[in-house]
Amino acid sequence: MIRVSFKPGGQSGEVEPGLTVLDVAESLGLSITAPCGGRGRCGRCRVIVNRGCTPPTQAERDLLTGVELRNGVRLACEARLMDDAQIIVPSDSRTVGGKILAEDSWRHIKLSPNVHGHRLELPEPSLEDQRSDAERVADGLGARVEELRIDHAALAEMPAVLRDNDFSVRAIMVGDVLAAVRPPNEEPCCLGAAIDIGTTTVVTYLVDLQTGERVATASDHNPQARHGHDLISRIEYVQSAHTGLDDMRGLIVDLINRLLGEAVDQVGARRRDIYEATVVGNTCMHHLFLGLDPRNLARAPYIPVTTQPMTISAEEAGLAINRAGSVYCLPVIAGFVGADTVGVLLVSRMTDRERPTLAIDIGTNGEVMLWSGERLLVTSCAAGPAFEGGEISNGVRAAEGAIERVWLRDGSIGYATIGRARPNGICGSGIFDTVATLLDSRAVDATGRFADEQAARALPEGIASRLRGQGSAREFVLVAAADNGSGEIAFTQKDVREVQLAKGAVRAAVELLCSEAGIGTDEVHEVLLAGAFGNYIDRRSALRMGLLPEIPLERIEGVGNAAGAGALVALISTQERRRAAEIVSRAEHVELMANPQFQMAFADSMVFPEMT
Repeated sequence: MIRVSFKPGGQSGEVEPGLTVLDVAESLGLSITAPCGGRGRCGRCRVIVNRGCTPPTQAERDLLTGVELRNGVRLACEARLMDDAQIIVPSDSRTVGGKILAEDSWRHIKLSPNVHGHRLELPEPSLEDQRSDAERVADGLGARVEELRIDHAALAEMPAVLRDNDFSVRAIMVGDVLAAVRPPNEEPCCLGAAIDIGTTTVVTYLVDLQTGERVATASDHNPQARHGHDLISRIEYVQSAHTGLDDMRGLIVDLINRLLGEAVDQVGARRRDIYEATVVGNTCMHHLFLGLDPRNLARAPYIPVTTQPMTISAEEAGLAINRAGSVYCLPVIAGFVGADTVGVLLVSRMTDRERPTLAIDIGTNGEVMLWSGERLLVTSCAAGPAFEGGEISNGVRAAEGAIERVWLRDGSIGYATIGRARPNGICGSGIFDTVATLLDSRAVDATGRFADEQAARALPEGIASRLRGQGSAREFVLVAAADNGSGEIAFTQKDVREVQLAKGAVRAAVELLCSEAGIGTDEVHEVLLAGAFGNYIDRRSALRMGLLPEIPLERIEGVGNAAGAGALVALISTQERRRAAEIVSRAEHVELMANPQFQMAFADSMVFPEMT
């Protein structure tokens, strides 16, 4: 056995020699970012190892500079530990960053939850009235005790609660199950949780089901990212590891339980006060949460295990809420069009609009929805992690210090960071602005190529002086290095290509849905940008990049975390659950890979719009 410790954080332990740093970190509960799933391709899992490692592999020699290797920088997925070692994990290699604010945008919904609290004033037992406690409560609810389903824990607590409160109590029903008998004035009475399991971020909303009010929110990064930032990498992990499915399910369930704990702490409640949870997520996240094998989602014809809405017990789901509680998962549409898309369609009321409307949920897996006025078409595209900072040389999550805004003014570049902190990288909104600014300044042309040295002579000095390198090594220095040589942030030719691939996939999906519906992109009246990311990006930058059809800015609307809002409305309204099922039955899934026009549309869509 060898002794290994990590800094910062202090995780340490004894492990078998021969394991990779990534495997050791995972065994000790430490998350190291590995966008490629630990396959030695992305170079993002950089760590510093003082000693005890195998020599650098070919992948490390390809992805790390000679200076980095001499300074002990290694890739966590490649370096194997053979002796005692101390490992430093830089901040940009840690998976979990700052909290992500969650937007809600659900409209006014008539309150009709599946959980109800009933105030009961019951007559006390007597020699003349020897009904059982359960029969007395059933009568108070207007039900026959033979037909009333009573949770065992509720039955066990019933005698004491009734007598301690002089038979004045509140009965909590979850559907047709008596879940609890509580003191009459105990607050909060009935809580519910709406959970949005994103590929990148997990958000939990806590709701008072008596009022429909959202009372707390907790969110964090999805820890499954340690096995890959994209869905295919995670499915590959499930296939390759003996306990892969259990590992992935355990990661997400553990995180949700922690977030539920944070949420109830915010309002001074207990986990037992949560009687129901609703869940949305893309089809892969949906399957992993439910413990359903997702491997068939990764190969044609991309068949999910089920598309139906599912209701399971809290115990089956592994959620630490009231043991009599239930968990409702919204339906999915297809292999890569999941319950998160259903949530967007549910709260946007797209199909109630008279004119063609487009909705895009921008993320690692981009979902595109089109209401033509008659037909509802949906599809998905593998946008990849570029829009969220993944695969970008200096890409980071949206946390303090991330460059979130970039602009061109008087021939020079300006930028702003989250929290006005010292810049440490570029997050999604900053990536959009950076590309738009490079196009506007002519530092990048419509093909995505940086201006060479000759072309740069015609650019303003404030732009030309930031360009350096040749060919594929050409890059634009967004933030100059400090006097000690640290802190430089550049945007590379490869970064531009990654953005082109992502935006090309989304725009090609838009083009093909419009073609399928028999309308031109110029007939789209309104564009809805879903997701927290969609709320933060500059609409001008999205148009300048050619991500969206050319429509007036005022017709582009950010609708916030509409997927999470879909989980919220399903939590507070059983009628909305029925609407969700109707939407799924109405939606027409368009499979892009089966469309012979997709590759041509994709190639055309990678080109940036010419300067006007």
